[in-house]
Amino acid sequence: MKDIPSPTKKRLILLERLLSDFKEERITSQKIQELTGWTSAVVRRDFYLLELKCGSSNGYNVQSLRESIKNALNLSGRKTPCCLVGLNRIGQMLLDGGGLDGSGFFLTAGFDSSVNRTEVLKSSFPLHSTVMLETIIRAESVKYAVLAVDDSEAQKMTDRLVAAGIKGIVNYTSRMLSVPDGVTVENVCLLTALESLAAGRE
Repeated sequence: MKDIPSPTKKRLILLERLLSDFKEERITSQKIQELTGWTSAVVRRDFYLLELKCGSSNGYNVQSLRESIKNALNLSGRKTPCCLVGLNRIGQMLLDGGGLDGSGFFLTAGFDSSVNRTEVLKSSFPLHSTVMLETIIRAESVKYAVLAVDDSEAQKMTDRLVAAGIKGIVNYTSRMLSVPDGVTVENVCLLTALESLAAGRE
């Protein structure tokens, strides 16, 4: 298996989700272009990195394509526990865990420095004081965290997460996080996304 760059991984993850609702048995790169906006050349290059065996002159077998993507990106059927750190306005929007429905991930715990928030807010998973963060992450073998704390707490909380064994962080703060090798950060910032869209436009 060839090394798969991050942009390709993101496209393949989105494609696997799209194919889960696709009703036909086969799909062509042209059809994928129509559905996603990616050029057929980009699609074929992504599939080349997968070393696909399910293609033919009339397209790709949808089920085999999905399995190839899952195997290449380790999207197994097992459920992977994640935690939510920070119950401010952004964190509260994630409390029902609905955005993970049908995925291989689930929120198993939430943390906040305000004990009042953890006692008052309603959630589909247990909420704890950040005093308990390391203990619960280790006890429940959590490897991924969603970080939604105030910017001023972002790096300090990141350091604690890494020390507790977290290997991947979805960063909803506007801070650039410093992490050691072996830990991955995905930044999800509304302001940065809007500035990126607007860059170079009048």
